[in-house]
Amino acid sequence: MDNSDIAITLVLISAFMHATWNAVVRAGSSRFMTLAMVDGTALVICLAALPLVNMPSLQVWGYVLLSVVLNTAYRLFLVKAYETGDFGQVYPVMRGVPPVLVALFSYFLLHEQLSFQAIAGVLLICVGIISLTFVRKMTAHMFKPILMAVCAGAFIASYTVVDAKGVRASETVLQYIIYLTVFQSIPIPVLAFFKERSALSQAVRAHWRIGMLGGVFYLASYGLVLFALSLEAVAKVSALRETSVIIGAIIAALFLHERFGWRRMLSAFVIVCGIILIKVST
Repeated sequence: MDNSDIAITLVLISAFMHATWNAVVRAGSSRFMTLAMVDGTALVICLAALPLVNMPSLQVWGYVLLSVVLNTAYRLFLVKAYETGDFGQVYPVMRGVPPVLVALFSYFLLHEQLSFQAIAGVLLICVGIISLTFVRKMTAHMFKPILMAVCAGAFIASYTVVDAKGVRASETVLQYIIYLTVFQSIPIPVLAFFKERSALSQAVRAHWRIGMLGGVFYLASYGLVLFALSLEAVAKVSALRETSVIIGAIIAALFLHERFGWRRMLSAFVIVCGIILIKVST
């Protein structure tokens, strides 16, 4: 198995974990408090792992701090989107925006070249995700969550490019994962503590197991995709990770009781075709 095969495998596992922890946040009675528990779990794990890695260089610190800002903005938009919209409608939009933006960023900023098959694969995945989004008629009350999801997706694209540069500048991939997770997992729990301390305490007592599961999956998901970024082109990694939309649609249908008709099945098939094209291009 070469580096490309390893990267694809890691990203697909990451996609499953990403869809799952997002569903955990969406299913929570308080999305903000659930996200605070998810981040808190990841923070504790990475604090314990800090002695395993060296202190980053000044260059890497710059990437870490910039990514923390972008990740925090993404989390705030994510919460707002899940507070006002359905998982099956919001999640595809949020994951559909990054591939197009990352492809543009990676071409112009990272000077990565994409083959015709890879470009076609990225486009097919994007078309599939967009069609998943609009399987139902758009109404006025859906506009706000869709807008929040688009903003979240834009920040995902931004921090993906920053992290691609950061992880390649780091001494090891693990070093970047641990230091980034420590600092990006602080803002939301701190905001939750000062905003609604009693609500956070109640959420921890009642749902700590779910919060821990989400935290472990969140950390593993992002760690795997960062390893993949060190092995493969950014646009390909970003596009493959969006297959989490298929898993998200299944979760929405089976566990959140949202509709999953033939249109969504067709959209999922289009995404799979995109994956095959990307694989062939490697």
